[in-house]
Amino acid sequence: MDVKKYGPWAVVAGGSDGIGAAFVRELAKHGINVMPIARNRNTLDALRDDVAEAYPDVEIVPLVADLADMGAVDQIAEATGDREVGMLIYNVGSEPNYGDFLDHDRDFVTGRMNRNFTVKALITHHFATLMRARGSGGVILMGSMSGYFGNPGFSLYSASKAFTRYLSEGLWGEFREYGIDLLCPVVGPASTPTMLNAYGELDNASDPADIARQALEQIGNGPVWVEPAIEEQIGAMDRMAPAERVQLSAKWAREFVTEGTKPSL
Repeated sequence: MDVKKYGPWAVVAGGSDGIGAAFVRELAKHGINVMPIARNRNTLDALRDDVAEAYPDVEIVPLVADLADMGAVDQIAEATGDREVGMLIYNVGSEPNYGDFLDHDRDFVTGRMNRNFTVKALITHHFATLMRARGSGGVILMGSMSGYFGNPGFSLYSASKAFTRYLSEGLWGEFREYGIDLLCPVVGPASTPTMLNAYGELDNASDPADIARQALEQIGNGPVWVEPAIEEQIGAMDRMAPAERVQLSAKWAREFVTEGTKPSL
Protein backbone atom coordinates (compact mmCIF):
# COMPACT_ATOMS: atom_id res chain seq x y z
CA MET A 1 0.00 0.00 0.00
CA ASP A 2 1.35 3.39 -1.03
CA VAL A 3 0.55 5.34 2.14
CA LYS A 4 1.90 8.56 0.65
CA LYS A 5 -1.11 8.81 -1.66
CA TYR A 6 -3.14 9.76 1.45
CA GLY A 7 -1.18 12.98 1.92
CA PRO A 8 -0.08 15.66 1.96
CA TRP A 9 -1.78 16.08 5.35
CA ALA A 10 -3.27 13.69 7.88
CA VAL A 11 -5.38 14.45 10.94
CA VAL A 12 -5.00 12.06 13.89
CA ALA A 13 -7.64 12.58 16.58
CA GLY A 14 -6.31 11.15 19.81
CA GLY A 15 -2.79 11.49 18.50
CA SER A 16 -0.60 12.37 21.47
CA ASP A 17 0.46 8.93 22.72
CA GLY A 18 -0.19 5.21 22.39
CA ILE A 19 -1.70 4.04 19.11
CA GLY A 20 -2.35 7.61 17.98
CA ALA A 21 1.27 8.64 18.39
CA ALA A 22 2.30 5.46 16.57
CA PHE A 23 0.11 6.52 13.65
CA VAL A 24 1.75 9.96 13.66
CA ARG A 25 5.22 8.41 13.49
CA GLU A 26 4.24 5.92 10.80
CA LEU A 27 2.67 8.62 8.64
CA ALA A 28 5.69 10.89 9.09
CA LYS A 29 7.93 8.03 8.02
CA HIS A 30 6.04 8.03 4.72
CA GLY A 31 6.48 11.78 4.31
CA ILE A 32 2.97 12.83 5.31
CA ASN A 33 2.47 15.99 7.38
CA VAL A 34 0.33 15.42 10.46
CA MET A 35 -1.96 17.39 12.74
CA PRO A 36 -2.26 15.31 15.93
CA ILE A 37 -5.18 16.29 18.19
CA ALA A 38 -5.42 15.72 21.94
CA ARG A 39 -6.13 17.53 25.20
CA ASN A 40 -2.61 17.62 26.63
CA ARG A 41 -0.38 20.33 25.16
CA ASN A 42 2.81 19.03 26.80
CA THR A 43 2.38 15.52 25.42
CA LEU A 44 1.58 16.85 21.97
CA ASP A 45 4.61 19.14 21.95
CA ALA A 46 6.89 16.33 23.09
CA LEU A 47 5.61 14.15 20.25
CA ARG A 48 6.09 16.96 17.74
CA ASP A 49 9.69 17.49 18.82
CA ASP A 50 10.44 13.76 18.75
CA VAL A 51 8.98 13.26 15.27
CA ALA A 52 10.57 16.46 13.92
CA GLU A 53 13.99 15.22 14.97
CA ALA A 54 13.47 11.89 13.21
CA TYR A 55 11.78 13.33 10.10
CA PRO A 56 12.87 16.98 9.71
CA ASP A 57 11.16 17.42 6.32
CA VAL A 58 7.72 16.62 7.74
CA GLU A 59 5.46 19.19 9.41
CA ILE A 60 3.82 18.23 12.71
CA VAL A 61 1.24 20.81 13.83
CA PRO A 62 -0.36 19.87 17.17
CA LEU A 63 -3.88 20.99 18.03
CA VAL A 64 -5.20 21.04 21.59
CA ALA A 65 -8.89 20.14 21.58
CA ASP A 66 -11.32 18.23 23.78
CA LEU A 67 -13.25 15.80 21.60
CA ALA A 68 -15.86 15.39 24.32
CA ASP A 69 -16.86 18.98 23.58
CA MET A 70 -19.13 19.54 20.59
CA GLY A 71 -17.23 22.75 19.82
CA ALA A 72 -14.24 20.62 18.80
CA VAL A 73 -15.76 19.94 15.38
CA ASP A 74 -15.69 23.60 14.31
CA GLN A 75 -12.35 24.12 16.07
CA ILE A 76 -10.72 21.33 14.05
CA ALA A 77 -12.29 22.44 10.78
CA GLU A 78 -10.98 25.97 11.33
CA ALA A 79 -7.51 24.79 12.38
CA THR A 80 -7.01 22.62 9.31
CA GLY A 81 -8.18 25.45 7.07
CA ASP A 82 -7.17 24.95 3.45
CA ARG A 83 -4.69 22.16 4.18
CA GLU A 84 -5.35 19.20 1.89
CA VAL A 85 -6.19 16.46 4.38
CA GLY A 86 -5.94 13.10 2.64
CA MET A 87 -6.15 10.95 5.77
CA LEU A 88 -8.35 11.08 8.86
CA ILE A 89 -7.66 8.76 11.78
CA TYR A 90 -10.13 8.85 14.67
CA ASN A 91 -8.30 7.03 17.42
CA VAL A 92 -9.61 8.73 20.56
CA GLY A 93 -11.87 6.68 22.81
CA SER A 94 -10.02 4.23 25.08
CA GLU A 95 -11.77 3.78 28.41
CA PRO A 96 -9.78 4.01 31.66
CA ASN A 97 -12.94 4.30 33.79
CA TYR A 98 -14.21 0.81 34.54
CA GLY A 99 -17.50 0.79 36.43
CA ASP A 100 -21.26 0.37 36.31
CA PHE A 101 -23.09 2.66 33.91
CA LEU A 102 -25.30 4.04 36.70
CA ASP A 103 -22.28 4.95 38.83
CA HIS A 104 -21.09 7.47 36.23
CA ASP A 105 -22.61 10.95 36.41
CA ARG A 106 -24.50 12.69 33.62
CA ASP A 107 -21.52 14.82 32.55
CA PHE A 108 -19.41 11.69 32.10
CA VAL A 109 -22.07 10.00 29.98
CA THR A 110 -22.64 13.12 27.87
CA GLY A 111 -18.92 13.56 27.25
CA ARG A 112 -18.49 9.94 26.21
CA MET A 113 -21.50 10.15 23.89
CA ASN A 114 -20.09 13.29 22.28
CA ARG A 115 -16.57 11.93 21.88
CA ASN A 116 -17.37 8.39 20.79
CA PHE A 117 -20.51 8.94 18.72
CA THR A 118 -21.46 12.46 17.63
CA VAL A 119 -18.09 14.19 17.28
CA LYS A 120 -16.67 11.11 15.57
CA ALA A 121 -19.47 11.13 12.99
CA LEU A 122 -19.30 14.90 12.40
CA ILE A 123 -15.53 15.02 11.96
CA THR A 124 -15.72 12.08 9.56
CA HIS A 125 -18.46 13.88 7.65
CA HIS A 126 -16.40 17.07 7.42
CA PHE A 127 -13.18 15.57 6.10
CA ALA A 128 -14.80 12.89 3.92
CA THR A 129 -16.86 15.58 2.19
CA LEU A 130 -13.62 17.32 1.20
CA MET A 131 -12.08 14.01 0.14
CA ARG A 132 -15.09 13.25 -2.05
CA ALA A 133 -14.65 16.57 -3.85
CA ARG A 134 -11.02 15.59 -4.62
CA GLY A 135 -11.87 11.99 -5.51
CA SER A 136 -9.43 10.41 -3.06
CA GLY A 137 -8.62 9.94 0.62
CA GLY A 138 -8.44 7.52 3.51
CA VAL A 139 -10.33 7.21 6.79
CA ILE A 140 -9.46 4.98 9.74
CA LEU A 141 -11.98 4.68 12.58
CA MET A 142 -10.41 2.66 15.38
CA GLY A 143 -12.50 -0.24 16.62
CA SER A 144 -12.16 -2.76 19.42
CA MET A 145 -13.05 -6.36 20.15
CA SER A 146 -15.42 -4.88 22.74
CA GLY A 147 -17.61 -3.79 19.83
CA TYR A 148 -18.60 -7.41 19.27
CA PHE A 149 -20.37 -7.90 22.61
CA GLY A 150 -21.96 -5.97 25.45
CA ASN A 151 -19.25 -5.56 28.06
CA PRO A 152 -20.44 -5.03 31.67
CA GLY A 153 -18.28 -2.40 33.34
CA PHE A 154 -17.51 -0.95 29.91
CA SER A 155 -21.08 -0.85 28.60
CA LEU A 156 -20.97 2.58 26.97
CA TYR A 157 -17.52 1.92 25.54
CA SER A 158 -18.53 -1.39 23.95
CA ALA A 159 -21.67 0.22 22.52
CA SER A 160 -19.55 2.98 20.98
CA LYS A 161 -17.23 0.46 19.35
CA ALA A 162 -20.20 -1.46 17.93
CA PHE A 163 -21.39 1.87 16.51
CA THR A 164 -17.95 2.47 15.02
CA ARG A 165 -17.86 -0.92 13.33
CA TYR A 166 -21.31 -0.65 11.79
CA LEU A 167 -20.75 2.98 10.78
CA SER A 168 -17.50 1.91 9.13
CA GLU A 169 -19.15 -0.91 7.21
CA GLY A 170 -21.86 1.38 5.88
CA LEU A 171 -19.50 4.22 5.02
CA TRP A 172 -17.09 1.84 3.31
CA GLY A 173 -19.90 0.88 0.94
CA GLU A 174 -20.62 4.56 0.24
CA PHE A 175 -17.09 5.95 0.18
CA ARG A 176 -15.66 3.43 -2.26
CA GLU A 177 -17.72 5.14 -4.97
CA TYR A 178 -15.80 8.35 -4.26
CA GLY A 179 -12.27 6.95 -4.21
CA ILE A 180 -12.09 7.06 -0.39
CA ASP A 181 -10.63 4.04 1.40
CA LEU A 182 -12.04 3.30 4.85
CA LEU A 183 -10.97 0.84 7.51
CA CYS A 184 -12.09 -0.07 11.01
CA PRO A 185 -9.19 -1.89 12.71
CA VAL A 186 -10.54 -4.14 15.46
CA VAL A 187 -7.90 -4.59 18.15
CA GLY A 188 -7.52 -6.05 21.61
CA PRO A 189 -5.69 -4.62 24.63
CA ALA A 190 -2.66 -2.53 23.69
CA SER A 191 0.27 -1.29 25.73
CA THR A 192 -0.62 2.41 25.82
CA PRO A 193 -0.02 5.02 28.54
CA THR A 194 -3.77 5.35 29.18
CA MET A 195 -4.20 1.64 29.78
CA LEU A 196 -0.98 1.30 31.78
CA ASN A 197 -1.92 4.21 34.04
CA ALA A 198 -5.43 2.86 34.59
CA TYR A 199 -4.81 -0.87 34.90
CA GLY A 200 -1.07 -1.47 35.18
CA GLU A 201 0.99 -3.86 33.09
CA LEU A 202 -1.13 -5.86 30.66
CA ASP A 203 -0.40 -9.48 29.85
CA ASN A 204 0.64 -9.94 26.20
CA ALA A 205 -0.69 -6.52 25.19
CA SER A 206 -0.15 -5.49 21.58
CA ASP A 207 2.51 -2.96 20.58
CA PRO A 208 0.90 0.29 19.35
CA ALA A 209 3.54 0.59 16.62
CA ASP A 210 2.55 -2.81 15.22
CA ILE A 211 -1.13 -1.87 15.24
CA ALA A 212 -0.53 1.41 13.41
CA ARG A 213 1.72 -0.17 10.81
CA GLN A 214 -0.66 -3.05 10.11
CA ALA A 215 -3.71 -0.79 9.96
CA LEU A 216 -2.09 1.43 7.33
CA GLU A 217 -1.07 -1.67 5.38
CA GLN A 218 -4.68 -2.91 5.45
CA ILE A 219 -6.54 0.34 4.69
CA GLY A 220 -7.27 -0.72 1.13
CA ASN A 221 -8.80 -3.99 2.37
CA GLY A 222 -11.76 -2.60 4.34
CA PRO A 223 -14.22 -2.32 5.77
CA VAL A 224 -12.92 -4.21 8.82
CA TRP A 225 -9.54 -5.65 9.75
CA VAL A 226 -9.35 -7.83 12.87
CA GLU A 227 -6.04 -8.03 14.69
CA PRO A 228 -4.90 -11.66 14.24
CA ALA A 229 -4.27 -12.11 17.98
CA ILE A 230 -7.99 -11.79 18.78
CA GLU A 231 -9.63 -13.53 15.81
CA GLU A 232 -10.25 -16.74 17.77
CA GLN A 233 -11.91 -14.96 20.69
CA ILE A 234 -14.21 -12.93 18.45
CA GLY A 235 -15.20 -16.00 16.44
CA ALA A 236 -16.05 -17.94 19.59
CA MET A 237 -18.09 -15.08 21.03
CA ASP A 238 -20.11 -14.77 17.83
CA ARG A 239 -21.22 -18.39 18.19
CA MET A 240 -22.44 -17.99 21.78
CA ALA A 241 -25.93 -17.22 23.00
CA PRO A 242 -26.24 -13.57 24.14
CA ALA A 243 -26.49 -14.35 27.88
CA GLU A 244 -23.45 -16.65 27.73
CA ARG A 245 -21.51 -14.06 25.75
CA VAL A 246 -22.26 -11.27 28.24
CA GLN A 247 -21.25 -13.41 31.21
CA LEU A 248 -17.93 -14.29 29.57
CA SER A 249 -17.26 -10.67 28.61
CA ALA A 250 -17.97 -9.59 32.20
CA LYS A 251 -15.40 -12.15 33.39
CA TRP A 252 -12.88 -10.89 30.84
CA ALA A 253 -13.43 -7.29 31.95
CA ARG A 254 -12.92 -8.13 35.63
CA GLU A 255 -9.75 -10.09 34.90
CA PHE A 256 -8.46 -7.33 32.63
CA VAL A 257 -9.00 -4.66 35.28
CA THR A 258 -7.82 -6.62 38.33
CA GLU A 259 -5.09 -8.82 36.85
CA GLY A 260 -4.12 -7.18 33.56
CA THR A 261 -4.83 -10.35 31.60
CA LYS A 262 -5.76 -10.46 27.94
CA PRO A 263 -9.09 -12.19 27.05
CA SER A 264 -8.70 -15.93 26.60
CA LEU A 265 -11.13 -18.78 26.01
